[in-house]
Amino acid sequence: MIRALIFDFNGVIADDDPIHMRAFRQVAEEEGITFTDEEYLDAYLPLNDRDCFNTLFGKNARPLSPEKLQELIQRKSHHYYQAINQKSVLFPDAAGAVRAASGRYPLAIASGARLDEIQHILKQAHLETCFVAIVAAEDVEHGKPHPEPFLMAHQRLKQSHGAITVSECVAIEDSVGGIEAAHRAGMRCLGVAHSYGPERLLAAHAEWVIDSISDFVSWMNKVAE
Repeated sequence: MIRALIFDFNGVIADDDPIHMRAFRQVAEEEGITFTDEEYLDAYLPLNDRDCFNTLFGKNARPLSPEKLQELIQRKSHHYYQAINQKSVLFPDAAGAVRAASGRYPLAIASGARLDEIQHILKQAHLETCFVAIVAAEDVEHGKPHPEPFLMAHQRLKQSHGAITVSECVAIEDSVGGIEAAHRAGMRCLGVAHSYGPERLLAAHAEWVIDSISDFVSWMNKVAE
């Protein structure tokens, strides 16, 4: 039985993974570091900003103090907001999918994005009331592929909607690392093939895979039968 849905945000609802990559790359290049698109998909896509920069600097044998890390995150956020200013970054049909889901299940978000970024995009689309809980990068010590974001989202769903078990939550993810995090939390996962092809999501053992969020409502109706 499915009693709650926990959405990833970037790459599932918001079509801003390429924007995050460009902002991350801009800061990296300001620091004299480069990476390929393939490296980003393989190593950085599911990570929050903190883990992205820690991983990047570690791979390049560069020291990174807590103060420098915060400064890098702020610079990356500045570049990101410059790119999304005055425009919607939602995937087509994402708003409809969220509204349809919220009419059937309690919804949460478990994301590596910053809370202000998530709230900014949700408010632009008038979707902020559709979610009973948002777990953002600032809320957890360990980001995906660690299960902490999904486990925290589950705890917040329980606080608002009673005894929902982790096995009754379905995670909605676009990344291999996100699928791993959901499974480690004890949840089934719907893979959305926005960032990787369906074959890669199936190879990561997503229980279901759809081509895009436009197919979400059809999937939801089928699993409810």
